[in-house]
Amino acid sequence: MKTMHDLDDRLIRLLQADGRASFSDLSKQLGVTRSVATAKVNELISSGELRIVAAIHPRLLGLTAVAHVSIQLNGSAQAALDKLGQLDGAVFASLTTGKYGIIAELRLPTVERLYEDVEAIRLCEGVAAVDVLMYKEVVRSLFLGKEPPDPGLELDHTDLLILGELQVDGRLGFEALGERIGLSASAARIRVLRLLEARVMQIGPVRSRSGSSSSMAFGFGISTSGGTAEAIEYFSATSGVEFIASCFGRYDLVATVGVSSLDEMHEVLDKVRAMDSVASAECWLHLRIIQERYAKPLDKILATRAQANGHLN
Repeated sequence: MKTMHDLDDRLIRLLQADGRASFSDLSKQLGVTRSVATAKVNELISSGELRIVAAIHPRLLGLTAVAHVSIQLNGSAQAALDKLGQLDGAVFASLTTGKYGIIAELRLPTVERLYEDVEAIRLCEGVAAVDVLMYKEVVRSLFLGKEPPDPGLELDHTDLLILGELQVDGRLGFEALGERIGLSASAARIRVLRLLEARVMQIGPVRSRSGSSSSMAFGFGISTSGGTAEAIEYFSATSGVEFIASCFGRYDLVATVGVSSLDEMHEVLDKVRAMDSVASAECWLHLRIIQERYAKPLDKILATRAQANGHLN
């Protein structure tokens, strides 16, 4: 029997494929009326359960040193969380179960800057150790997708204004978007499609995963003895997968999977551990996401350009 949670999960997975899918297309794929699909999307957004936003590839923002950071605690997490809140490069932080009490993602212009931020975290009261994984290849992610085909692509001020609006509301209509940035609806549409096709940005859903949420996110850290291809193939075909990356460090692969029950999590972990190419696999639950600040670097670019032009928009 299908439940409302089943409908939520199917809807969110469709939005992961296309965050700007029309309500008509969503209703057809879900097998419900357009009014039901519209109401469900609006309900998830208005409740705070879901945000649909644009994510800009960090390479285009000059952020070339990107790392998954695991923080082991021997005291309260608060000092480390406060420090992460102060660091411009800390775009994500989550309280987690297991050996590491905090998982974070850092994005900096250089490895030297990354090292400085890691050392600042390591010196915090309550921090026992900090382990760093450098991403080798990101296979799937809303916030760190495939490399844009043209790494030298120039973004003008209008492009940045569009990106700024869509980072707040990824489903903002072309007419409303055009009105906010001074373009016609057709011109706004052309610009948005160009940015999507160039892989400058991706648009998709972010779940709140608060204490009252029906969705849970588990992270997986995998060490292999026969390469990562088998595990990548499995995770790529797994329903609910949100992130896959091969990396350098204590794990060869990390992944994040959204599930609605512990049974689902156990099934994924059991299948991964049974693979011939997997030497070991660990998992952790994201208890509470503390910060997601993927839009902040773009805000700084807009402010810098506005000051250079002698005006603020």
